[in-house]
Amino acid sequence: MPTATPYLRGAALASIGAALLLAGCASDKPKYAETFSDKGTYTRDYAVPGKDTCEAARRALLSQGYAIQKASADGVDAIKNFQEPDQKHTQLSLHVVCATDGKDGQHSTAFVNAVQDHYIVKKNSTSAGVGLSVLGSVSMPFGSSDDSLAKVASETIDAPDFYDNFFDLMARYLPKPGTDTAGAAGKDQAAKDQVAKDQAAKDQAAKDQAAKDQAAKDQAAKDQAAKDQAAKDQAAKDQATTGQSAQDRPNASSDSQSPSDSGATPSTPTAP
Repeated sequence: MPTATPYLRGAALASIGAALLLAGCASDKPKYAETFSDKGTYTRDYAVPGKDTCEAARRALLSQGYAIQKASADGVDAIKNFQEPDQKHTQLSLHVVCATDGKDGQHSTAFVNAVQDHYIVKKNSTSAGVGLSVLGSVSMPFGSSDDSLAKVASETIDAPDFYDNFFDLMARYLPKPGTDTAGAAGKDQAAKDQVAKDQAAKDQAAKDQAAKDQAAKDQAAKDQAAKDQAAKDQAAKDQATTGQSAQDRPNASSDSQSPSDSGATPSTPTAP
């Protein structure tokens, strides 16, 4: 049996070393797809409250044709559909969460992730059943077909440019720097309170005036009643005085005609 030359032995050793090196490189591949790196791809900080951040996200998505599924002060969900060639369909879903930071409540962080789902049109054929007396029920290959979408892939978008563009678009709908939304809300509330106070003062003044008018009417009614009563009393007094005078006049007349009452002795006529 011929022995291997030193050249052949060296080549064999080099091949084995290369194979071991490749195996070592393959073993360095990450075991998991997620690395939890702190690159800030999915987050952005803003100097506005969380509700203003989510409102900016909602308007940014609406400006791009997204259908809003949910919108609140701390979150927004939206989807958009894309039709691709070869009867392929793609749906892009965005989920936004707005978290207020700091004790003053004037800073927030937006967390955004986008998921892209891929669909294909799937044809479902329906066989027609034919009944035969000899063979029984037999399904034939002809019939109708129904088209439906079948999901074939789903992935979370991790491209930094995608999120950078979205965050830049959001910035267009944020409150302008120097705009004190809390102060503006406080001013609006103060204006509303002042309007309410003014209205309350007007209502109280109207009530007071109505009370004064009613008191004046009541006093006028009392004065009129007093006048009417005084007139009745005076009329009664006048009636009583008139009746007394009428009684006194017949008595005086009878007194003047009675000689005994006057104390004079009647004269006796003398005979001629």
